[in-house]
Amino acid sequence: MERLILIFEIIGTISFALTGAMTSLKKQMDIFGVCVLGVTTAVGGGIIRDLILGLTPPSAFRDPTSVLIAIAVSIIVFFPAVRRIFYRNKWLYEHVLLLADSAGLGIFTVCGARVAMEAGDGANRFLVIFVAALTGVGGGVLRDLFAGDRPYIFVKHVYACAALLGAIAFAALKPLVGLDGATVIGFALIVVIRFCSARFHWSLPKARL
Repeated sequence: MERLILIFEIIGTISFALTGAMTSLKKQMDIFGVCVLGVTTAVGGGIIRDLILGLTPPSAFRDPTSVLIAIAVSIIVFFPAVRRIFYRNKWLYEHVLLLADSAGLGIFTVCGARVAMEAGDGANRFLVIFVAALTGVGGGVLRDLFAGDRPYIFVKHVYACAALLGAIAFAALKPLVGLDGATVIGFALIVVIRFCSARFHWSLPKARL
């Protein structure tokens, strides 16, 4: 299962780097900005997680693999041929963004929960859930702030709530189905909620003046 988790984390890194790079294209950033946004989105949540858990320096600095993958993905997205595909097809842009964002959110949430438990904090379920959700949404929040947008989690569909529900499911089911079973179920729940919220336009109540 450890190899599967490694593959999971690579897919999550690629997915979040893709969302960061695609967002930077919409903002018409140069290649440096594309790479910065891609890397920030991919590793930002993990860095916040490690700092909360006292795992310093954060894993992104101890092992630069994730950063290098994010840079590679960002450069590929910046290629003129790739940019033209997204510029000309709004439907493709939106659906690729949804797929990548949902996959990244699910993967990093459950991986954040696993890291919290492996750090010796498994008995503190509140901490596990909090760290898991923050790992999932942290990179996206930094991405939106760097891009000059209101964070996605506050205005679009059910996003942070999906991460919270997935993290709660992970913590609740871990004693029943084991660490690996809870990981798969938590990830699947987050992805299903994200897809359903986009398909059926689920949103939390908004403040009206």
